[in-house]
Amino acid sequence: MSDINYKIKLEKKVYESKKARDILDEEFTEFTNEKRNINEFFNIYNSKFYNINIDTHKFFSEKSLQYVIDYVNPKKLQVWELENQKERIQIEIDSMEQFHPIFSNNVVLTAGGDGSGDDSSYTYYLIQSGKRRRIMSMEMVAKVKGMFRQKGQRKEWVNDIGSDVIGGIPGGPKIEKEEDITLPLYTINTGKTLPSNIYGG
Repeated sequence: MSDINYKIKLEKKVYESKKARDILDEEFTEFTNEKRNINEFFNIYNSKFYNINIDTHKFFSEKSLQYVIDYVNPKKLQVWELENQKERIQIEIDSMEQFHPIFSNNVVLTAGGDGSGDDSSYTYYLIQSGKRRRIMSMEMVAKVKGMFRQKGQRKEWVNDIGSDVIGGIPGGPKIEKEEDITLPLYTINTGKTLPSNIYGG
């Protein structure tokens, strides 16, 4: 091989700082993280949904529920609402006025008596919603009579119809004080207190 000397001419371009910024590419976008958005995530998740294993689905669900502490399954809300509706309907049914086949509502029946003719020797019952409600004192008997008179209701007072007949009428709550006379039909029919929050939100 012969020794040949080659001369290579090198040129050096010098740019001003402003021109250098305009001409040269200072940004290496190839090394930056690609920005993703939530829609892209769900698009990928939905498109691969049936190819993702069950453990991964469980992981997403459990992790999400840890974040959303007050989450309530919509199906549970539906169940609660249906249960409330059922309870309200049952209360409406139990609040309907009932009737005895022989004795009309809002009459007073008596039974017993010792033959002396003394009113206090009888046991008194007010018929409401087809139920016999024992009136526990003569004071309350007078209150019931007064209530009927104020309403302009003329009632027949049946004396001594017999304990057996009275016993055949379904029993209801006793009348011990004035407020007991106007108990809700629900309470008279079931013997339970009407729930105060049943129609709440």
